[in-house]
Order: sequence, then structure tokens, then C-alpha cells
Amino acid sequence: MIGGLLAHALAPLRSHPSLRPGDRILAAMSGGVDSSVMAALLQRAGFEVIGVSMQLFDKGTAGASAGKCCTLDDFQDARRVAHQAGFPHYVMDFEGPFRETVIEGFIRSYLEGETPSPCIWCNQHLKFSALMARAASLGAAFVATGHYAGITFSGGTWHLQKAHDPDKDQSYYLFHHTQATLARTLFPLAHLTKPEVRALGAELGLHLAEKPESQEICFVTQDRYDAFIEAEGRDPGRGEGEIRHLDGRVLGHHRGYWRHTVGQRRGLRIAASEPLYVIRTEPATNTVWVGTERDLYRRDLIARDLSWVQGEPVGPLACGARIRSRAPEAEALVIPLPDGRFQVTFADPQRAIAPGQAVVFYRDGEVLGGGWIDGRVL
Repeated sequence: MIGGLLAHALAPLRSHPSLRPGDRILAAMSGGVDSSVMAALLQRAGFEVIGVSMQLFDKGTAGASAGKCCTLDDFQDARRVAHQAGFPHYVMDFEGPFRETVIEGFIRSYLEGETPSPCIWCNQHLKFSALMARAASLGAAFVATGHYAGITFSGGTWHLQKAHDPDKDQSYYLFHHTQATLARTLFPLAHLTKPEVRALGAELGLHLAEKPESQEICFVTQDRYDAFIEAEGRDPGRGEGEIRHLDGRVLGHHRGYWRHTVGQRRGLRIAASEPLYVIRTEPATNTVWVGTERDLYRRDLIARDLSWVQGEPVGPLACGARIRSRAPEAEALVIPLPDGRFQVTFADPQRAIAPGQAVVFYRDGEVLGGGWIDGRVL
């Protein structure tokens, strides 16, 4: 079994235009099943693997004390896998950049009335930027991760593809890739399903083949982002504010606009004749605006800070678009605006478009690019 799965997993790497047997590869290891199997597979295939775990935050700080991953136990799991497979493993300190880019960005986004996506920032600024710089300093031409996504090369161009397993596809979180970063990135799990990865882990003798996944934000305590912001001492101190219906009525009060996100229904503590949802938050007035289910649907959004895998398109772009990682692709038209932002118009209205989330563009299973949903109007 392992021979067939191993060949299946490594087939795309065999056709890589610049990857050669014995090449040095920096393998990002979180201590989970996916990254552990990825690193062991590369070692088994004859590459020189250096395993690296990223120390991202201090477990002793008030806000991060109960994070769900990147713990000392996770690092020990990664180190044990490296020892079993016969390659070195190191823990590298990225705490400063993580604090500045991811944690501060996460807090700032909520306080600006957005719903942030810190995992994308971590991928963009740490795993495929800072970690790539460390790889170059160690003479490693490539960085490999356990992401479920694909990279192909054709016509002189790198392409970012969805994973073979649609249930595990993580391409949404990787839209920031450019030609330069794709050329130095490896995704060995692109053609595997999660059961196949676990089976390979067991066949390779890895002790954590059945280790459960952690899908929460790694630095947030008890799955409560508002508690995290409070523990960080970042409550803006606005106090109680109004919950208003879109028709202008005051329906109740809240304990801070930043405790609420677009699409939220529970926890509003208001009485109404029909279910009401958060439509938007307004930091300037400390107001949470609510409406009905039909008020959640919009046909248009504005996107800022777009990144394109193969360069910015000329003129309007017809494609599929996702407004959340698990959202289905929806037919859309992407139109450049004079101020550098883009208008995205959907063929059908989309539910709960949230500022601060990413909108990612696809065509025929390929990621074209993406950007950030902007709460500002035209």
C-alpha cells in the first residue's frame, strides 16, 4: 500500500522543473499529522529534509496561554517524527513577526469592525516570506508545507490549484502566492485525501498518525476572540452601545461593537417577532446594526489589496469567487476601480459578506488571486 500511495503523492514532484533528488528542503512542521507525513515522505523520497517548527507566541502570555496548536507537546511530536525519519529538526523563533503581523492585525481588524482571517496573514508573511528567507540562509531552495493545495508548471508559468480532496482543499488560504513564491514552494499532499495521509503516517510508523486536528485560531483562548482581546488589554473602552434595526429602531444594547460579527444571530439578547442577524457594526458610533435574513444578502462587494498569481488581469474578469473558505464558488465579475480597489459583482446575491475576510477568485480549479473585503463604500 505505501509504495502506491508514496508514488501517488510524489508524482507531481517528479515532474517539477527544478527539483532534483538530494535537494535540500525546509519542511514546516506544526507537530500535526499532515506536516509530519509531508516531511517523512520527502525524506523517504531521497531529499535532504530540515524540519522546522515555528515558535509563534509565548504560551505564558495572558492572551495566548490556552492556544490550540504550536505547543511544546506539538514541537516534541515534530522532533520525534524527525528523529524517526532521520533528519534534523529545529524550533525557530518567529514570535516578534507573528505578534506584529498576525496578532496585532487580528485585534486591529476586529476593532475596525471587521472579521479578520489571521491564518492567511500567517501563511503570507511568515510561512512563505519569513520562513523562505530562513530557508535561503540554510541553503534550502524549497519550503514544503502540509497544505492541501496543488502547484503545477506549464507554458513557462506556475499555477496554484485546488487540492484533489475537495473536503480538505486549502487553496483559499494561499491566494497571496506569486510566481516567485510558487517556484520555491512544495505541497506534497496535493493528491492525497486525509484518510490516505493517516494511512501513510501509520505505514511510515509515525506515532501521531491518529492525532486529532486543531482547526481553531491557534492563539485564541477558549474559542472566544472577545476574551482574547480583553486579555490583551485592547478593549477600546466604548462601553455599552445601541443595537439598531436597519429601519432605525433601537432594539437593545450591547457590551461592545467588536464582540459582534456579520451574520451573527446568537447572543444579541433582543426580542423580535422574527430572527434578526448582525448586518454590520459601526465603530465610530459603537452601534451594531441588525436586520432579517434577507438583509444579509448582497450582490456586490469592494475588495482591496488584491494579489494575482499570474499578474493583474487587464479589464473586467469573469470567474468564480469565494467569500469564505468553505463557501461554494459563485459566478462573479471583477472590475478594477480608479482608486486601485476592485468591485466584485455576483450573478446571485451572497449571504453575510463580511469586511476583513478574503475574496478569492478561481477558474477551472485554479486560483487566480484574491484580496480583502473592504467595508468602505465606493
